[in-house]
Amino acid sequence: MNPHDDNREAEIRRREQELKDREHALRLRELEAEINQKYQPPLYETVKHQPSQTALQQWSKQLVNVAKFMGIVVAVIVTIRIATWLTGVVIVAGVAWVAYKLFFEGDRARR
Repeated sequence: MNPHDDNREAEIRRREQELKDREHALRLRELEAEINQKYQPPLYETVKHQPSQTALQQWSKQLVNVAKFMGIVVAVIVTIRIATWLTGVVIVAGVAWVAYKLFFEGDRARR
């Protein structure tokens, strides 16, 4: 073989090695991109926080909530009182009706 053929074979081997190196580097970049894509944490949407309220606004909100609660408590108490009164009226009316049936209606039928 002559030196010219040796040079040519060395050039071909060098180019093949460069091609292998480029392919290897490209494959490494692809694998790295795939790993980053698989194991990247999910993106979360951020929430814009409202500016903080003044102390007066906070107290007014609490006062409104307390007033609502007290209104509900008063309404429940009034409802219970009315229900108790109506129950008493129904019981007295029932006893009066039973007494009428026992004592007065029987007397009229005998006359």
